Amino acid sequence: MSAAALLTFTFAILLAALPAASIAADPETKEHKPVIVQPSELQWSDSPALPAGVKVSILYGDMKKAEPIGFRVKLPAGGMIAPHTHPVDERVTVISGAFAMGEGEKFDKAALKDMPVGSVAVFPRGCTMFGFAREETIIQVNAEGPWGINYINPADDPRKK
Repeated sequence: MSAAALLTFTFAILLAALPAASIAADPETKEHKPVIVQPSELQWSDSPALPAGVKVSILYGDMKKAEPIGFRVKLPAGGMIAPHTHPVDERVTVISGAFAMGEGEKFDKAALKDMPVGSVAVFPRGCTMFGFAREETIIQVNAEGPWGINYINPADDPRKK
């Protein structure tokens, strides 16, 4: 698998540095405020932990804190997400494009289940998952932080390269 084709959800480093709206109470006023994000307001950023062309946009929350988090990932056509697990339950919604996900410790195109726009996949913490973008795709990930990723094969982890 080439490095250019390998896409991952390794966002912990980048996401912590990106500006994000927090849904926690304002520490000054202890007041809870809603977060409303319009598509035109999304700020897409490159991630040094991901191959060129992958974009990430934080919707809400702080990836390092124990609070609700949401972010979107824009994947190019043909992008693969290596088998990995998360320490938290993760909910993935397909916003646009054609995405497919599978379960298992090895990337297997035959095990992929197509997820047309609007589909939702819920993966409990520790469940091994992988994905593939059949065309340019945007997915949304929602979870309770702190969020992290653990690759089954350490060679797939861009943090180790």
